[in-house]
Amino acid sequence: KKLAGKKAHIYKVSINITNRTVFVEYNPDHVTATDIQNELNKERFGCTIKRDGGAILEKKRRKKAEQAKKGGAGNMPSGSTVDEESGTPVNSPTAVVKIGTVISAGDRGTRSSSFVESTLFEPSLSDDVVEIVGDIFYSNDFLNSGIRHFSPNIASKTIKIEHNPKIISIQNVLDTLKEDIIGRSMFAECTILVDGQREGLLLPDNPHNYGQNLIAGEQDGEEGLRAKFASTGGLSPISSSVKAFGKSFRWFRPCGIGTQHGLSTSIILSGIFWVLSVIGHFTENVLLMYLGLLSVFFGLPPVAKKAFRTLRRKQFDSNCMMVTAALGAVALQEYDEAASVSFLFAISEFLEDRATRKGRKALDEIINMRPDHANLIDQDTGDIDIVAVDELEIGDLVNVRMGDKIPSDGVIVEGETQIDESSLTGESMSLNKVVGDAVSGGTINVGRTRIIVRITASVEDSAVSRLIRLVEESNTNRSPTEQLVDAFARSYTPSVIAVAILMSTLPWFFGVEVGRRWTLNGLIIVVIACPCALTISTPVTYAAGLAATAQKGVIVKGGAKLEALGNVKKIIFDKTGTLTEGKFKLIDLKTIGGKKSRSKVLELLAIMEGPSSHPLAATLVNAAKDEDVKIPKDTSVLSHSTLKGEGVTAIVNGQEIYVGNVRLFKRLGMYDDLSNEEKERANTWNDEGATVGFIGIMGVGVIGMFSVADAARKEAREIVNTLINDGIEVFMLTGDGSGPAGSIAAEVGIPKENVRSQYKPEDKLHHVASLLTSSKQGSLFSEKNLLMMCGDGVNDAPALAAADVGVAMGEGASLALEISDVTLMDSNLSKLLFSIQTGMRVITTVKENICFSVAAKIIVIVLTFMGKMTLLAAIASDVGVMLLVSLNGMKLLPGGSGLSCRRRQRYTTVFQESADIELV
Repeated sequence: KKLAGKKAHIYKVSINITNRTVFVEYNPDHVTATDIQNELNKERFGCTIKRDGGAILEKKRRKKAEQAKKGGAGNMPSGSTVDEESGTPVNSPTAVVKIGTVISAGDRGTRSSSFVESTLFEPSLSDDVVEIVGDIFYSNDFLNSGIRHFSPNIASKTIKIEHNPKIISIQNVLDTLKEDIIGRSMFAECTILVDGQREGLLLPDNPHNYGQNLIAGEQDGEEGLRAKFASTGGLSPISSSVKAFGKSFRWFRPCGIGTQHGLSTSIILSGIFWVLSVIGHFTENVLLMYLGLLSVFFGLPPVAKKAFRTLRRKQFDSNCMMVTAALGAVALQEYDEAASVSFLFAISEFLEDRATRKGRKALDEIINMRPDHANLIDQDTGDIDIVAVDELEIGDLVNVRMGDKIPSDGVIVEGETQIDESSLTGESMSLNKVVGDAVSGGTINVGRTRIIVRITASVEDSAVSRLIRLVEESNTNRSPTEQLVDAFARSYTPSVIAVAILMSTLPWFFGVEVGRRWTLNGLIIVVIACPCALTISTPVTYAAGLAATAQKGVIVKGGAKLEALGNVKKIIFDKTGTLTEGKFKLIDLKTIGGKKSRSKVLELLAIMEGPSSHPLAATLVNAAKDEDVKIPKDTSVLSHSTLKGEGVTAIVNGQEIYVGNVRLFKRLGMYDDLSNEEKERANTWNDEGATVGFIGIMGVGVIGMFSVADAARKEAREIVNTLINDGIEVFMLTGDGSGPAGSIAAEVGIPKENVRSQYKPEDKLHHVASLLTSSKQGSLFSEKNLLMMCGDGVNDAPALAAADVGVAMGEGASLALEISDVTLMDSNLSKLLFSIQTGMRVITTVKENICFSVAAKIIVIVLTFMGKMTLLAAIASDVGVMLLVSLNGMKLLPGGSGLSCRRRQRYTTVFQESADIELV
């Protein structure tokens, strides 16, 4: 943050530690993403650009300028503008910089590449088969030989493959899959569904955020790679220089070794010499003990480089500690001990990567849900052009074939199919969609027919983009516990280092032997001073919890709110759209006084409720449509406005119209003019649990009254009962009358004394404030009593913001979604219970990790002063504890059904017998 903050015109820097990603908000008119990247790489972070917001913005500006030249109005692009007077940013673009991994840079151009998209249909596609397909692709080095991306979808039983047909055809891929594997053909029924080369489905020049070294046609040239592919019979080229090690590396590759984050040759050699030095120590073989120096020689340099960069920044981290301990052991001629520190710490980064890979993969799967391209239909000629999703505009028509992702939010205008929405909701059941139904970007067409979708939202504003932004932001908002652990590490480490320095210096005044013994103890204390177990496991645990909730369709905005979920003791529910489905039905409609006909009353209701976002409004509009009521084109509507907690008003054709509840019409004085019979009818409807409304004209009076009913969510009663049984108080606040409020409360099991009706938004806000307690601060181990508000509408927004935790239903108003701390993407209340339970599990897991880590260090320190500890045991315990607490944090993620390493190795070793694999 300090380095990035040195650049002018940078407004915000956020860091996702788990995924090693930096988010930077900046003014692209004065600084570029490349400038930020260069600033970080001066310190040799090795970062690359994952997404360049400035480049995307510039592309939109150019497009707008072109539209202006052609006379097109164009849409004002979103992006960065700066207030000229204050210099403050407005909607600054974000550059995403990846630390330590190879990610391609820049925005996507419109230029077509040499790659096409083909689709295979595999009837038996499952999690296990997907693993095997991936292993076969890696074993044949396909990702370096003309295939840049493949995407299996189990729901549609399809595998989409982006390949360069000049190097490898889709038939080549299919033939390889159909080769016998251990005596049987697993893909005998696999067929080509779409041949991208034959259909001319040229893809945009987009490397899918894979490393540029994986784009075959761009690196070695198509002719060279085609020759390589042909010369090896479709397998990867042989590298004779690594023939001795090729099979062993690749044999483990499906399990992580030999891949991008695998073990380097130097670390493997360091491990071999370390084992020999340890054997020499126990056998008192001096020659073998000296091999420990070779272990240090191969294992320490990578750690030393990191330590040097840290010292340049005037900091002192775990790398510096380990270098100090290793060099100190060499100075004391304890070569086996020095080798232990060098090798075990060098391998710890790989072990940490293995332990936390599942969590990062879960987050990456969410972030990678957004499609990269779309099949755009030319509305003049009907031709299909594959374009980057950034090229889409509102109103465009896109062709969505079987297995395709829907590129952005839209409405089906042709076709009927099944849509898999699990990426957004966490529910695997596909939904049937027909013409007129809304569909969300990132969801998948798993039916057997294509559909045509009219785009209704830009890619940046689509549901999947909002989800991705929430996930990215959630992992940069750190919890109080994470901040506390960091603060503890900052004070604990220097204190222990100071003690270690005293232990390594003062005893020398009492003799050489005493000095040697206590210096070795001091080096052990230096190793123990490393706070890795705490500083790594804590963010990993929160990241796992956030990923677990996101996979279920629950977006929690950061570790702080996830921790708060685990401390919720009171929950306030809104009624309409939260405890109920928010799908009203018109039960009854009565005209009053014969002043207007039924059709005229419905016409006025449709006019008044058309602009409203309340769930009840759509019911009245649809009721008018059902009775074939038309709104005259010359209707004049002025000053339409919402009366908070009461209804709506507008001037229609010169008359002041009101639609709302009893409270509104009592305030206007119209309710008192109703007959006793009409008032009794309204009371009866209310007692039956219906919501009662009126429509009136100023100067004329009430012209109609209606009742609508809403059903409770089917899961509401079970969830409320579980919450109450868990000791959580449950309340309900609603703007409806006491009748429907009491009816729904009784149906879902909320105590009558905890129900409040006829509440305006400010009443809800005041009630929330009255239930808030002061027990919010304190350590992780202290008891907290937090309040949650759960709602869906604009009128819930103030209360959502005031509560300790605000939860919005995904189908609710956009304002509520923006203000809330937690979003239930599919509005299923069972996800609310899951998120609370996940918060509790996160708190418990973090407590376990802290206690275990601290206890382990105390034990090692005690043993050190008792003279029973060695550097080998100290570094082994440090790495071991770090792995155990990281794995303990990862248990929060739901388990998968993929192949085990042992099973996957059986399928891949067949290919290594026919050709060695080139190491990259």
